[in-house]
Amino acid sequence: MALDVQTPIPVVDGTTITREEFYRNYYKPQKPVILRGLWKKYPAYSKWTMDFFKQSMGNIEVGLYGNRKEDISKTLQVPNAVMRFDEYLDLIEREPTDLRLFLFPVFKHKPELLKDFGYPEIARGYIKIPFMFFGPPKSIVRMHQDIDMSNVFLTQFHGRKRVFLFAPDQSTLLYRLPFNVHSTVDVDNPDYDEYPGLKYVKGMSATIGHGDTLFMPSGYWHHMEYLDGGFALAIRTIAHSLPMKLGGLWNLTVQRTTDNIMRKINDEKWFDYKKKLARTRADRAISELS
Repeated sequence: MALDVQTPIPVVDGTTITREEFYRNYYKPQKPVILRGLWKKYPAYSKWTMDFFKQSMGNIEVGLYGNRKEDISKTLQVPNAVMRFDEYLDLIEREPTDLRLFLFPVFKHKPELLKDFGYPEIARGYIKIPFMFFGPPKSIVRMHQDIDMSNVFLTQFHGRKRVFLFAPDQSTLLYRLPFNVHSTVDVDNPDYDEYPGLKYVKGMSATIGHGDTLFMPSGYWHHMEYLDGGFALAIRTIAHSLPMKLGGLWNLTVQRTTDNIMRKINDEKWFDYKKKLARTRADRAISELS
């Protein structure tokens, strides 16, 4: 039985929505939405292609990340492989692989690309540190929250992604691992014997393609599947509330530091402890629901 993700993420015309409409209907109530065509007015909308990146910065070496079976928080820190950027783009156009390129600081290598886009006027408080994500067909971005708890505007430029979102108030039933922002749950093949809390979660889903901007509110869990080889760009705004702001600060400082220290002391034992604690918390939540 699949997870309950039948509720579609709403789609609106990103070329006509006003800031007032966006704040009233989505930002303030913290509801996800797809803003179709939001970036049409920027050169990047049509300029940024696979060939463009191969020709303009193909000689850069990039670190690539796969779907490890151990503590998945490591995927943010230690790459599985390194190769030239143009070779990687050829690879993801040619065949499936689990190697992805995420949080890529492309603008450090080629700062003139910052002139190809702006920050849409429908929002305020942008954190002007954009990142790009590249991935092959059939690869998975396993479910997680963004560590800084920011609001994310993810714009797809090439290929399609299938997206699953879950509200932050479902974290316990999603078996969030203590001291980081990941879960060991397999969204595509949920094990209800191992994770009975999944019977109670409800999510949203959609497929995004070229020109779609997905607004993911603060703390939303997201799981993504590349249907085609492609890439996207993420820009962020600061978290919408004081608790979320403080949560992001805690994650980036105390929580991440503690997790890193404990992994160095005894990686396997620490990971097992986190999984057991996540199950204990989920069992308690299930009992309260029952």
